[in-house]
Amino acid sequence: MVESAYLHVPFCKSICAYCDFFRYGSSETLQEQWLKQVSADLEALDLASLKTFYIGGGTPSALSPSQLERLLAVIASRTPQLEEFTMEINPDCFDEEKLRICMKYGINRLSIGVQSMDDTLLQVMNRRHNVQMVHEVIKLCKAHGLVNLSIDLIYALPDQSLSKWQETLREAVALDVPHISLYALSIEPNSLYGRKQVQKADDELEADEYEWAIAFLTEHGYRQYEVSNFAKAGYESRHNLAYWHYDDFYGIGCGASGKEKHIRYDNERNLMAYLKGMRAKETITLSKEEEMFEFLMMGLRLCDGISLSVFENRFACSFFDVYQEAYAKLSAQGLLVNEGDRIKTTPQGLHLLHEVLLALM
Repeated sequence: MVESAYLHVPFCKSICAYCDFFRYGSSETLQEQWLKQVSADLEALDLASLKTFYIGGGTPSALSPSQLERLLAVIASRTPQLEEFTMEINPDCFDEEKLRICMKYGINRLSIGVQSMDDTLLQVMNRRHNVQMVHEVIKLCKAHGLVNLSIDLIYALPDQSLSKWQETLREAVALDVPHISLYALSIEPNSLYGRKQVQKADDELEADEYEWAIAFLTEHGYRQYEVSNFAKAGYESRHNLAYWHYDDFYGIGCGASGKEKHIRYDNERNLMAYLKGMRAKETITLSKEEEMFEFLMMGLRLCDGISLSVFENRFACSFFDVYQEAYAKLSAQGLLVNEGDRIKTTPQGLHLLHEVLLALM
């Protein structure tokens, strides 16, 4: 039974310098056509069992108030059991009217694209907001009783010194939001940064920024529960935990991905084709071996690691039957540890997760 769904809104007011996601510039006409098509997609699915729903993008808050209300009305009418309903927003295109619409239809968590608390760096990234807008949108949400807020921040940016990163984190913590996600800049070939051959911070500075962030956020009451995610008690992202627990989820709309019944799929990525009613999917049927590795790939991102009993129940074999040799080497290197029913990365192993996963392949 599928309990999570992701819906992709592919529109943005502007394109950020680092972004290589599936997105289009905002257009009232295209958004109206998209809304018609995605509403049909929603109505074709049985969503009654869903516990979490995540609207991402793109920039969902780039939709007009009318469009946002119509989209949320369709979702709310078909998801009677939602426990966590998240939407991504940008500070420059979210106001009290949109907040009221979100709360009217049950959205109880917002993920805010902050990226930096430095106005100069925000301009370099081609972000449309400034630091003052971040403060204003968080104040607005809290004033209306919506306190389950997450902010995204990026480190290893060009010209971002360790001291600048430390100042961003200090200001972020002062916002008093219960969830913070940190992402190292990745230069993607098709992004503006990639085309301009911009260089991110060197590996040593990137590692210093990450390690300082872990210590600082821990000191201020945030528990690192995943490689990039930190939360105060009870505010972990339930939807993202479904990904990391390797549960099935619906991917809805143009450009979305999903996983159901041993099949991973990517929906039609050509917006014009989608608007004409095309619903082509690229699908991959996963073998047992592929699923076992993907279970590890997702679960070892979590600081709590994977459950040995869950692994055995899913795959009808013991973790150690399959991975004993690799585990022994990784354990001897201080990268993996077995604690009761769980296999976890050590702090060093979490930092070297790519190498851990290569050893398990």
